[in-house]
Amino acid sequence: MATTPRTEPAAAAPPGPSAERLPDFAGVDVGVLAARTDHAVLGEVAALLLRNWPSPEDAVAYYEDGPEKRLH
Repeated sequence: MATTPRTEPAAAAPPGPSAERLPDFAGVDVGVLAARTDHAVLGEVAALLLRNWPSPEDAVAYYEDGPEKRLH
């Protein structure tokens, strides 16, 4: 009986961060977006963001949040 050699698919490289920069959405008014969108998922996400949005007095940023800081 002849045996056929088994071929395995090549292992893919593990996923990693993309070199492509993310778009800057800092100027998006989420309140206007929530009021004007007719997309069900986008509307729910915008509403959730608005419900959990801290007031300017409560908003904080931590040193650990910076892009150059790596947590170990």
